[in-house]
Amino acid sequence: MATMLIGYDVEVQDPLLGITRKFLKQMKKVHSDLDVPCTLFICGKTLEDNVEDFQSLLDDRRLFDIQQHTYSHKLLKTLVYRYEDGKIEIYKGGTLDEIREEVARTNELLRKHLGVRCIGITGPTGCYMGLIDRPDILSILHDLGIRFVRSYHMNIRDYLHWEPLPFDVQPFWYEPQGFPDMLEFPFQGFIDCSWLDSHGYDKREEYLNYVKVCIDYIIEKNLSWSYAQHDWSSITDGNRRRDSDGDTLQALSGIANRQDPGMKITRKIIEYALRKGVRIPAYNEYYQESLSNKRS
Repeated sequence: MATMLIGYDVEVQDPLLGITRKFLKQMKKVHSDLDVPCTLFICGKTLEDNVEDFQSLLDDRRLFDIQQHTYSHKLLKTLVYRYEDGKIEIYKGGTLDEIREEVARTNELLRKHLGVRCIGITGPTGCYMGLIDRPDILSILHDLGIRFVRSYHMNIRDYLHWEPLPFDVQPFWYEPQGFPDMLEFPFQGFIDCSWLDSHGYDKREEYLNYVKVCIDYIIEKNLSWSYAQHDWSSITDGNRRRDSDGDTLQALSGIANRQDPGMKITRKIIEYALRKGVRIPAYNEYYQESLSNKRS
């Protein structure tokens, strides 16, 4: 059976905008109405700024699986953007000490405020090959209790706008790197903001049609799709800036409640997948099933 894993990167780090608060309210309504689980990969700083709003999700832990997205959206690996015109941009990943601090700090915040024992992480922006080539990073994550990673997203030029990761890259274990119980969830296809950046945030219906094509494809091929959206891009028009380090995408003031404040497109995506018979588990559920099957 085709499987669609819905994961939201919840990362806006300006509480004055109120974007995360509005997103959580609408997201909760959509998933509660449809009785469909999802996973929230939360930046620790974003949690600190919206503790009560995240706590409102705890009345239904079956629907809302909570994992992490580092503390401040720190890159796990250095990205080297290679543009078609030859231009190169470099965005440095965190040092090993910084990665340990970012992940450990967020784990503790999730435990303290939400009672969550975090075992999953999404690497900010994703990267080429995920962490296949970084057993040193995997070792730190494993030591901190992380057992599944969503990081394989970029193409060989570390850039995601020209071509999406193909669907034949399916979830895989980091066994050759020495971590047989760590599962990688590559996020295939265009993530929401990648497609909308390229085509326009006024093309929500066209984006919906793109997602429907992807759903039809995973049904035909019986595949798993790690589908990604964000708090800010799910409800706003996509005006963004990079922070002072160049590695965190943030929503700008004044954009909340534009384009799709009620997350109608998200609702339609889920409804379409349900009509087509696609299974939609949370990431943690899928991981536990995969681990059990692996050991049996």
